[in-house]
Amino acid sequence: MTITISQAEAYQIERIVHSGLERAHTAALIEAGNITAIKASYPDANPEILESKKDKLAAALTEGYSISFPTFNGVRNLLQLRFGKEEGKDYVTDNKTVQGLETDEATAAILRTMFEPLWKVETALGQLTITHISKL
Repeated sequence: MTITISQAEAYQIERIVHSGLERAHTAALIEAGNITAIKASYPDANPEILESKKDKLAAALTEGYSISFPTFNGVRNLLQLRFGKEEGKDYVTDNKTVQGLETDEATAAILRTMFEPLWKVETALGQLTITHISKL
């Protein structure tokens, strides 16, 4: 089952993972309430979010998640945080659309889960496009 989380919650868990902790280890630390170990890796971790939503965030890390209302900046930031993809280097943006992102099908499936239904994630000729539904 895919867990629905807010964009702020996605930022929180992806920043922790980006700081060097593995996803499964991060989930275990959150579930155990070990904020000290998390803050040792990511000092800006928000203990209130991690403690109050620990079951949901741990499940999001292990089972995958969708974001309730991803913004355009959120899409770009999460592409960088989770996948290391940078605007201007790995993709371009035009009219609030991500274009030309080269990725495998497994990553495309994760992006679909994260961003749809508010964003349409499509692959054509080996390149991914992420378009807000208002642009379709």
